[in-house]
Amino acid sequence: MTRKLRAFTLDGINVDSLGHYLAGLGVLSAAAQRWPTIRACWHQGRFKLLSDEAADLNEITKFLLTEWTPTPYERWWSTAQKADTKAKTSFNLWDERNARSIEEVRLVDAHVVGLGRNCFNPVLGTGGNVGKRDLAKAWNDAAKLLKKPERGEWLEATLTGRADCSMPDLASGGTWFVFANKTFNSGQGWYREGQLSPWSVLLSMEGAFLLTGGVNRRMGSRSRPYAVFPFVSDPAQPETDGEIGMARAEFWAPLWEYPATVGEVSTLLQRGLARIGGRAASAPAEFAVAALSTGVDAGVTEFARFELRQTTSSQVFEAIPRERIAVGHGDDVRAKAARQLGALIESGWMNRFPFEPRDSKQKGKFVGLSGPIEAAILRIGERPDEATRWQSLLLAMTKAQTRIDRNKGLRDRCIPLRTLAPEWFDLAWHPDDPLPLEIEVARAIASIGWQSNSSDLPLLANVFGLETQHDKQGNIRTTRFPKARPPAAVWGSGSPLSVMLDVAHRRLVDATKEDSRPFLNATNCACRAATIQHLLRNDGTLDLEEIIRWVPVLALIDWSKPSRSQEVRREDGELDGTSLLHALVRPLFHGRNLELSSTRNEKNLPLFPENPLTGKAKLPPPGLLRRLFNLLRFNSLDEVLQVLQDRYRAAGHEIVMPPLGFEADGEVVAAALLIPMSNADVEHGLRRWLQPRKESSSRSN
Repeated sequence: MTRKLRAFTLDGINVDSLGHYLAGLGVLSAAAQRWPTIRACWHQGRFKLLSDEAADLNEITKFLLTEWTPTPYERWWSTAQKADTKAKTSFNLWDERNARSIEEVRLVDAHVVGLGRNCFNPVLGTGGNVGKRDLAKAWNDAAKLLKKPERGEWLEATLTGRADCSMPDLASGGTWFVFANKTFNSGQGWYREGQLSPWSVLLSMEGAFLLTGGVNRRMGSRSRPYAVFPFVSDPAQPETDGEIGMARAEFWAPLWEYPATVGEVSTLLQRGLARIGGRAASAPAEFAVAALSTGVDAGVTEFARFELRQTTSSQVFEAIPRERIAVGHGDDVRAKAARQLGALIESGWMNRFPFEPRDSKQKGKFVGLSGPIEAAILRIGERPDEATRWQSLLLAMTKAQTRIDRNKGLRDRCIPLRTLAPEWFDLAWHPDDPLPLEIEVARAIASIGWQSNSSDLPLLANVFGLETQHDKQGNIRTTRFPKARPPAAVWGSGSPLSVMLDVAHRRLVDATKEDSRPFLNATNCACRAATIQHLLRNDGTLDLEEIIRWVPVLALIDWSKPSRSQEVRREDGELDGTSLLHALVRPLFHGRNLELSSTRNEKNLPLFPENPLTGKAKLPPPGLLRRLFNLLRFNSLDEVLQVLQDRYRAAGHEIVMPPLGFEADGEVVAAALLIPMSNADVEHGLRRWLQPRKESSSRSN
């Protein structure tokens, strides 16, 4: 039979603080003693109770005021805990636990789990003690305050968020309620006293007792001991050496939109599972990916992340609210984000990073590779559709790869990042948005060497000093760091033109085979001629520094697979000498044979004739390209034009020689050769240089 549930919204119970979240669990647990079928859910960050028995919220409030008795909080395990600490064991706690009642066992299991040595739930501190903050004392102080006449108004403030009277001072509540921290404004000459409703303290502790731990729920064989508690993860890796030792752990509070009874909520918390791939998640970044990929049990719709972190003292820590990460349910963007981030984590790249210290006394051992990457992944988990967050992650990954490449110790220990799928580019630059010109140029440069059936190195090897292995089809299969950084890795600091010229020169030097095509790229990543014209004209439209910044980032992507291309747009206008010279030089470095359109009575002619024995085009050999490149780089234009005339004439084409006094910037032309173009644009640029052929005609008699 269908039952009609009445919903009661508790605006005072939200996820603005961990204490409020736990108070919601406590309200459900308390109300279930009177109405066993009462249910609860979260909607837009607010807590709702649903019941077919309770008439209204006033009836629930009356029950809490007159009938409900909070679970007594007595730290009966303190003596055994101290003995175990000295003996470095958990025997005394287990021995005393066996003689206790079920309620007492449930209480201690939310605080401590014996696993060789006692393991503590970081949400509840070290067995109910957070530095100088004694949770038992906070419970007792709150219970005494309930004897005052303001108790009803304080309860209304807890449930509804509206208060008609001032709140009492309550110490030791700042761990979960950061707004009630006595020294919240630490470092100043003034501070605010912690003022908090006693009902918030009692109900939050009632909810915290549901966070029962257990050895059989360890979240992976490699996890840390405290991961036996539900939805508790390792702390995020520090981004700077000043953050070492400040974070203790994280609690990812699960939110659900479908009404659930206290038994169902308790089961969810006892299971406490979130999965990444085929294993349990333990790090914050893994929790974020698990949420995006719907790898979470029991219908969780969102996580509210709380970082247990030192803020006011080295002896205590507070639950600082962080991102809220929604669980993906068939969302295309979230599913795509989960696939790419999951592949990144499963690749094991980050697992090979040096372990960051946890003690502030070990700041000298700080490396800082994992922290920025993990922080970027968490920001993506909050807003996976925001392109700038993906760009930040790509930059952080590139910075880490660069540091590994330039450090011998890291090269010996770490592995290179596995090449990324083209979907990363679509996530960082949305297909519906116009692509910045700098990114268009950087992508074209980064795609060099990714064509199939080629022995030429991808640009990745020039940037990061990798060795690549190809499969039988010529596709790049794996990459690795050799013991010594290879000579091909020439990407470095300097002016943008100098960097481009150094890379182009190195690729020409490494092109030792006759069939080498040092500047050949994936055809779907070619740069438009109109964009390259901005570089040749030096009109200030292109930010060369920005191009050099993004080339290493985009070099991490596997461009052998299809990717979106830009709409063809030609803006010839009036061309200067540099643009004209580039159009004449480009076909020799293009790496593909072109077909020149001819008269209506003749078929299209190849630019370079084919070898009758091999059937392959006789493209310019690498030696000629190296000579021509060096002449351009040093602006020897007369020799450049002579070499070009001879080469085109040998291929059966006559070019129009420019007049005396022809001026062009050969260095800019040489640098622009590193930017791949499409066949059509190269043909279009060359056509103005070729002398027209005589039309052949035949008459029938």
